[in-house]
Order: sequence, then structure tokens, then C-alpha cells
Amino acid sequence: MKRQMSAEIRVPLHLIETLKAATAFRGGHETVAFCLASHVRLSNMTLLLIKKVIPLPGDVYVSSSTHGAKWTGRAMVPILNEALAGGLGIVLFHAHPHTGRVSLSEDDSRSARKLLPVFQNVIPARPHASVVLGKTHAAGTVLLPGRTDYVNVEKVRLLSPTITDLGNHEGSSVLHKEGDIYHRQALLTGSAGERNLRRAKIAVIGLSGGGSHVVQQLAHMGVGEIIGIDDDRVDETNRSRLIGMTRLDVIFRRRKTKVMKRLVRKINRRVKFTPIPHPVPYQKAIDALKESDIIIGCVDSYHARADLQELAWRYMIPYIDIGLRIRPLDLGNGVTIGGQVMTAIPGSFCQWCIDFLTDGKLLSETGGRPRSYFEGTDKHAQVVSMNGILASQAVNEILQLLTGFAPVDGDMSFKKFNGLEGTLEKWGVKKKSRCEKCEASLGGGDLIWHSA
Repeated sequence: MKRQMSAEIRVPLHLIETLKAATAFRGGHETVAFCLASHVRLSNMTLLLIKKVIPLPGDVYVSSSTHGAKWTGRAMVPILNEALAGGLGIVLFHAHPHTGRVSLSEDDSRSARKLLPVFQNVIPARPHASVVLGKTHAAGTVLLPGRTDYVNVEKVRLLSPTITDLGNHEGSSVLHKEGDIYHRQALLTGSAGERNLRRAKIAVIGLSGGGSHVVQQLAHMGVGEIIGIDDDRVDETNRSRLIGMTRLDVIFRRRKTKVMKRLVRKINRRVKFTPIPHPVPYQKAIDALKESDIIIGCVDSYHARADLQELAWRYMIPYIDIGLRIRPLDLGNGVTIGGQVMTAIPGSFCQWCIDFLTDGKLLSETGGRPRSYFEGTDKHAQVVSMNGILASQAVNEILQLLTGFAPVDGDMSFKKFNGLEGTLEKWGVKKKSRCEKCEASLGGGDLIWHSA
């Protein structure tokens, strides 16, 4: 049986307030915002990724006997030109300022079926949509490339410090009685939080030190699916830090993905584990990442982090990075132990914004040679207990993104690890006003090709 297609729209952090302001009800009528969007094709869904919000100025609206918005046709000409120049789709937003389910009115539907084919004629390679936002729900219709029928908007995802999904259905309650497996967890996360955990797909890249801790905890937490990405097989040195590994795994040279799948099955058979025994940026790994709700990078090299950063921004997926560094002091007396847990939401700071990634660091890592040559990234000191501290905090960050169990003060965080003290300290970091890496990759979506 063929799956029915649907669509999801993602709004990055820095555009959420702009969109809300542009669609606020004022002057006795609705107001609208035109958004430019790229897109991504998944197995049974199309993602529309909002790259720019364009409010209509007040003087282009025309009087109407209804509360709906009407505007002059010439107001759309510069928007169409910009969309055409950028090869982007057009998403028309307006708002119904009430709680509960919303729907496109008859006027909205007629307008959509008039405008969206026009947009499709101008930019045929991208989807175009009309969406209504409520305070708690959203609904809309999308015209996909190469099609004349319409698909529904399943949800609008606002990428804030707690991910907010505005769908158009009432979520089923997840209630846990005392004695149930998740009863005590639900005392913190609540019914809605537990529902979000069951639906979540979390991608974990790198399944050795930190990654195996993350997989173990996610299985205990009961997330819907864990996507484990690692192309390595185990060896004797992994036994000191890879959770769930046995001596037989070394003898049979089993893949790390197989070890993690067995670990998850033993902990919680309700959790699906999808093994991807391929490295990023191989296509099978990228296709799996595109399906995820959150990405956790547990990798050793700056080049691997740069790849994950670009993919997370291109597909608008929150990215959590963990890393541990243990180095001897220059004088040979003692060591310095540091690390980080970094949570970056698309539209906030990226690793390039805060100079965690630089061209100099990438060059130093390869010694100026092709990127396949790394200087000793597999020889850094690793200790299972310290990996566990960073992994536990990363899982807490996932919990915050999915359930909002704690109030968030400002932007998401960069936490520095002091291994000698065993502490995590929050560092204030901000998005650069002009970051070339952010601008180049955020919401890039799938590449589209134009014939000459």
C-alpha cells in the first residue's frame, strides 16, 4: 500500500518572532507573510525549510468586507522575482489567533488554489504552500513539484530551545500509572513530553566512548528510534570505553552498530535501533540523518564536526556536539582535561560563529594534506567515566529540546567541561551577525538542478 504524502514546515530560531509579528491580526483584518523556502524529500514526507520572511507592508492591503486579508497583485512582483532569483518556493502564512485546531477557510482555500499554481509556473522545481497558524495548532496545503494535487501540512515546527510542533490533530495522551516503566520519568516530563519522546528519532554519530553512553541512556529513556551511525568494527582498545561491548565482540570483529543494536534490545525492545554502518558523508548516512529530529555528534575530528554542522544546518536539525580532550602539560607535570557539550539550534550560533571551527583548525588536522589524512585523532586519551559525564549532559539537552522540562534563559548553550573539577560551566556564546557558513548552509535543503 502506497504511503500518503504529507509536508512539514520548519522555521529556524531567528525567524520565529519575525513570522509571528508579520502575521499578527491588526487594523481590523488579517495580515500575511510571504516566506521563501527550500525543501527536502524524505521517504513519505516533504520538508519545507523557511529561509526568509517577507512581511507585506500596510499600504498594499485593500479594504474588504471580511476579516481576511486582501492585497494588490503588484505587491507580489518583487517577491516572485526574489524567489525566482534564489530558486526558492513561496509559503504564504496568516494567523487565526486562538487556541485549538485551525483550518483554511473557504476563502483561504480558493486563494491557495489560485496562487499556488501561479507560483509553480514561475518556480516549478520547488513546493509552494498556504498555511494558517493558530496559537497551538497549524494547518495548510502544499503544491509539490510536478504535481497538480495538493498534500496537507502535517505540522509546522518552530525550532526554539524547546522544539514546538504546531499540528492539526489532538495528540494522544501518554499516561503512566505508578509501577509503569516510565512513571517516575513522566513526573518530570509530563504527558506531552513523554509523547514527544516516543515519537522522536535521534541520530547518534560515533558509537565509541561518548556515543555508546548516549545510546544506552536513550534506550532507557524510551525514545522512539535511535539511528546509530558508525562504520568501524570493534577492537581490543574499545573495551575500556564502549558500553555493552564484550570480549567475543573483539574475537568476531563485530561492527559497533551491531553491538549497540544488541545493547538497545536488551534494555528496551520498544525502542527501535537503526544501524547505519557507513561514515558521514556517505549517502546512506546522509539519508538517515535527514530523517532525524536531533543529531548528536560524538566524533573526534574537526572535519567530522564540520560535516555534521553543515548537514544539521542544511536540513534544519538541532545539533548537539560533545568532545573530550585530555592532554599532558608542556612541562610534563600533570594533565589538562577539558571538553564541551554544545547545543546549537538552526538559526542560532553555529560552530563557525564561535570559532570552535576554523579553517586553521581544519588545516592543522590534516597537515595541509587531503582530508583523509588525520594527524593522530584516534590516539587522543579517553576515559569512560568522563565520556559518561558529557554524554549524560547531552541526553539532558535532548530531554530539554523534546519536553521543555526546565525554563531556558536566552540562547541554547555551550558548556565547558573541567575534567579536573568534574564540572560543566555555561559559556555565553552568540551568533555572528554575518557568518558566511550559516548563510551558505542554513536551510539549503536538497540541491535542484536547472537545465541550460
